Amino acid sequence: MPHNSPSRPVRRWVRAVFAHRTTHSALVRNPGRPPYGYTTMTVAGSRSRWTPEPRRSLVVQDIFYWRAVTGLSIEDIAARLDVDHDRYPPPGTDTAWSPDAVAAILTTVRYTGYQATGTRDENGCLRPAGQWVLSAQPTHRALVTPALFWAAQNPATSVRATRDDGSTP
Repeated sequence: MPHNSPSRPVRRWVRAVFAHRTTHSALVRNPGRPPYGYTTMTVAGSRSRWTPEPRRSLVVQDIFYWRAVTGLSIEDIAARLDVDHDRYPPPGTDTAWSPDAVAAILTTVRYTGYQATGTRDENGCLRPAGQWVLSAQPTHRALVTPALFWAAQNPATSVRATRDDGSTP
């Protein structure tokens, strides 16, 4: 453990406080930099709220649709986004869409409008969904429905239409 890192009891306490705040949405704010597709809007003095950014929020919706409904792979989605940067602007200062950027969007539960904690472990790996702590109420406007978010997590069992023989149209 690095010298500056807090002890395990302190980390557990911080996680417990954040989990309490997350489950009691009156205490929840939209902390930090907003994810791709959102921008920060100042409300009531110094408080801020995430609000959908018109052009990029549509990109997020397309990504979830392509993954959950059409069953495209993360690599195919990145390639499709790279074809037209005017329509699908890459995140941040990136000049191209990477599969990692697409995967990061697809695993961000905040696109459902809820805040979350405990989604990743100490190594940055995604934890099982049963260990996540979600806010009791939405804290900002959703870009995708929870059903579409979960369908995108496992497109093999998604909402895609199937024919009688099991193939997709």
